[in-house]
Amino acid sequence: MASETPHQHSVPQPYGDSREPRLHHDAMAMRTVFIAPKRADRPCDVGSQSSDLSPASLGDSNRPIAGCPFCAGNESLAPPDVLRLPDSLALPWNVRIIPNRFPVVEDCRTPGAISDAISGQMNARGFRAAHGVHDVLIESPLHDRTILSIQAQQWRDAWELCRRRIEAFAERGDLAWATVFKNSGPRAGASLEHLHSQLVALDFVPPIMAEELAAARRTADPFGEMLRQAETDGRIVTQSGDLVAIVPVAPRQPFETWIVPRTPEPYFYSTSPSRLGALADLTQRLIGALDRLVPGADYNWWLHQAPFAAACHAGKIPSNWHWHLEILPRLASLAGFELGTGCHITTFSAEDSARRLREASSAVETGLGVHKKFRQPLPALQTGGRNGHSLP
Repeated sequence: MASETPHQHSVPQPYGDSREPRLHHDAMAMRTVFIAPKRADRPCDVGSQSSDLSPASLGDSNRPIAGCPFCAGNESLAPPDVLRLPDSLALPWNVRIIPNRFPVVEDCRTPGAISDAISGQMNARGFRAAHGVHDVLIESPLHDRTILSIQAQQWRDAWELCRRRIEAFAERGDLAWATVFKNSGPRAGASLEHLHSQLVALDFVPPIMAEELAAARRTADPFGEMLRQAETDGRIVTQSGDLVAIVPVAPRQPFETWIVPRTPEPYFYSTSPSRLGALADLTQRLIGALDRLVPGADYNWWLHQAPFAAACHAGKIPSNWHWHLEILPRLASLAGFELGTGCHITTFSAEDSARRLREASSAVETGLGVHKKFRQPLPALQTGGRNGHSLP
C-alpha cells in the first residue's frame, strides 16, 4: 500500500479491461517492468511536499486514527490478517500481516514454472502474468509514523513475523525469491504514513540478485572480504551480536548502510532469535543516528537473501552467501545522469559517512543530544539536497 513515487500528479486510468498485474521484459534494455493497474487506486495520506519536521509530525499519535486502514479498531477497512502477534485472536494484536489490496503481483490459478532468471519466460509479445504474493506488515496498532516510536520487544516481533512469512513462502514450491522492504516518507515512495513495511515473493530471481550471486561466486569469501576491508577503511558504523553495520565502499547516498552477518547464512528465514533481535536493535539504532544527522530524513530499506532452494540447483547458491539489509536514505533525487548511466553521485565519502554515523549512533546509545557540528550546513553545491533536506 505504498508507491514508488509520491502522489504529486493525477494519473489517467490505464486503458484495457484487465486489472491483473503483468510482467514485461525488454531484452534490448535489459529492463523488467511490472504493469500493475490496481496500484493506481492506492489511498494516500502523505503530503509529497511536507516539510514539517516537528516531533508530533514524525512520532507516535498514542492512539488509532479514524479511517486509517492500519489502525487497531479499523480492521474492517483492510483484508483479514494472514499472521499476527500475539497469535491468539482473544488478545489485541501488536503486529500483523495482511494481503496488499493493491498488489504488484498476484497468486495465479495456474502459475508457470519458477525460474532463476526472467529471460525465456515471456510470451511472443514480451510479457506474462505477474505471479507471486504481495503483503503488508503493519508494525503498530497505533498511528505511529516512525520505528523510533516502537518498543524494542514489539519491534523484534515485527521482524519475527516477517521471518515466519518468508519461511512460508520458501515452503510453497512455486516461488523463487522473496524480500521485505520499507518505504519511509514520501520521498521514499510511501503513500500511507502509518508505520508499515511490505513483503513481496516472486516466481523468478530478480536481475539484481542474479548479479550479486554471480559476483559472489567469483570470490572465495566475498562478504568476509567486504567486512575486513570495511574495518581497514574505517567504514564500520556499529554492531550488535554478530551483525555488523557498514557503509558500503561506493554508497549511492550519504549515510547509506548495510547490515551484514559476520558468518554465512543464505536465508533470512532461518536466522536465529539472537540475530533477529540484533537486527531489530541495529535498525532502530541506525535510523536514530540518521534522524540525528538529518532530522526527518526519508529512507528505504530492503532485504537481499538467496533464492529459495526450489528455484535453483544447489550449486548456484554460494555456501559463503550472507543475507543482508540495505538502508538507503533519500536525501538527493535521482536525476538524468543517474537514470541515464546507472551511476550514482554522492557528496560524502564512505569514510566520512561512517564517521558521522558512528558519532551519531553513540549519541543514540547514550541518549546524548546532537553535537552542534552535525548541524553545520555544507555549501549549496555540496549538499545534493535537491528535495529539501539540509545535510550536515
